[in-house]
Amino acid sequence: MSKLDLRKLRAFVTVVEEGSISRAAERLFIQQPPLSRLLQGLEQDFGVPLLVRQPRGVVATDAGSVLLQEARALLSRADQLEAAMQRAAQGKQGSITVGFTSSSALHSFVPEVLRRYREIIPL
Repeated sequence: MSKLDLRKLRAFVTVVEEGSISRAAERLFIQQPPLSRLLQGLEQDFGVPLLVRQPRGVVATDAGSVLLQEARALLSRADQLEAAMQRAAQGKQGSITVGFTSSSALHSFVPEVLRRYREIIPL
């Protein structure tokens, strides 16, 4: 497999969860033929059958079950990455280092500033 395609992985996970290519296509808001092509492409990428097509739906093969577990973990991590990047772009993620000299700790406003900061930006 030359490249992991998250779109193909999401399609595969949805098909297995739905147990049906047509229901998965509806959930993904795409037509059934393009979804079938995505699945065929994924099977070609890995060189192994991932689904057993039955009269009343589809089920994962043994290899498909392995892919399902790993794809769910990978997609979850990809979603976390996307959310982290959105927070970073909005300035809502990062770190701030606050330093004090020994004499600044004696000022009465320092504890209040730190308390307010923690209210605004919890750890």
